Amino acid sequence: MRAQPFTMEHWGLSLPDVDATPETAHGPLDEQEQRLLSEAHRAVDNARTARWMLGFALEVVRRRRLHRGDGTRTWEQYLHLEHDGLSTSEADRLQKSWRLAQTVQKELGRPLPDSHLRKLQPYAERTDDQEAARAYAELYWAHQAGGVRLVANQVQQRVKKAVAAAKGVTDPAERSQAVSAAWTSTPEAAMPTQRAEAGREQGSTSGPSSDPVDGALHLLNVARQTIENATEDKAARKVRSGEEAQRQQDAIRRIGRILSKVKVEADADIVDGEVIVDAELVES
Repeated sequence: MRAQPFTMEHWGLSLPDVDATPETAHGPLDEQEQRLLSEAHRAVDNARTARWMLGFALEVVRRRRLHRGDGTRTWEQYLHLEHDGLSTSEADRLQKSWRLAQTVQKELGRPLPDSHLRKLQPYAERTDDQEAARAYAELYWAHQAGGVRLVANQVQQRVKKAVAAAKGVTDPAERSQAVSAAWTSTPEAAMPTQRAEAGREQGSTSGPSSDPVDGALHLLNVARQTIENATEDKAARKVRSGEEAQRQQDAIRRIGRILSKVKVEADADIVDGEVIVDAELVES
């Protein structure tokens, strides 16, 4: 009989008898509410940690040949029977990536999303897990400090640029140095944070901008992040037909073409005694 998995008794969470309302729950969280929120976050982090622990467990089973059962069961049969048909390719990926996920969690103090882990893996393969974890943590905290959520596509773009710098370099040490240097020198490295902070310093300090364009841009950014996350949904990908994928891709490109023609104009204004006329920003 299999050992029992972790249960809800491991957390101090409980559902209330009556839901909170804006009248009964307002203002900053009190000490008890902070504790409950922390416990909820523990549950989320536990789920992500369990993901890489599965990779560790699978490697133990495979390398010790524990999958053989009565002595005849193959690795493929074990995955099919004991892990609900888990494919060998997915099992291999989990075994390949768990060390990086564990290293990032130690560096960051929390587990990273599986989608981020997949995008970060090529960086670790060309340097090492510790360097990849350091680089990811740097990027993550830069975004956090700027109040910007880091998404998988941003990790992927940074990794692509860093990895491209080592193309053709055969020596492992030199390749690692080239990738690390490219990551550090890439303009986007810290950069969402710095741009966000610069924008706040130049704008009004009395509160969020009342400009409707800023509001629309915020909604666009939320939509972009939602689409990026949706495109990584494996379950949806499996049932999506080629025609549906093409239709969705065409729709996204059509929206992009429309947005590329948008112009944001400003009337003449005075900045530090100088007249600024016909300032224009073209989204590209």
